[in-house]
Amino acid sequence: MRHRLSSSRVCTAILLAVIVSSSVPADSLPDLSALFGARIQASPRFEAPYALGDFDGDGKPDALYLVTVLAESPQARLAGDVVVIDHLFGRGPLEARPETLALAIAMENGRRKFLLTGYQGDGVTGFFESPIWQDAPPPLRVEPHGSKVFEDFRGQEPGIRYDIIVVGTEAGIDTALYWTGRGFALFQPTEEP
Repeated sequence: MRHRLSSSRVCTAILLAVIVSSSVPADSLPDLSALFGARIQASPRFEAPYALGDFDGDGKPDALYLVTVLAESPQARLAGDVVVIDHLFGRGPLEARPETLALAIAMENGRRKFLLTGYQGDGVTGFFESPIWQDAPPPLRVEPHGSKVFEDFRGQEPGIRYDIIVVGTEAGIDTALYWTGRGFALFQPTEEP
């Protein structure tokens, strides 16, 4: 069976392919350990970067990575300019322990770097260790400014202004990770937007 695509869908698909391929050429993919420090490794389960978006509204693509955090050691440390955000998805600080999966975001061509962890506490499954994060693809995507999902979230949280990172939860309610101008915040609606 042959499907016909409208010319606007074809143009949109071509434009997206050009943007993605021109934003991060394969030969210029960053060495995540050089960018975030030797403690951060690309997760072997996911492409790097996992997604691109303009999270801070500067018109330049920012990169979202799914990473593994190694245990801290003299050989494995975070870069000094990485901001660790350990309260949005977790309840405990990163400290020296490893994490199987975390989110790393590079903005402004790597000049601003964030690590979002999911440690919940001893004896508690971490946020990124729950069963939905074992599925492929994981419950994570970027919704661009102006999309229906973006507008649904912004209708509930007026502080949302730029591309958002939509993060699924075990409860089946998507949350929105968004840039406030000073840092990242997580909007958790009471219902699915």
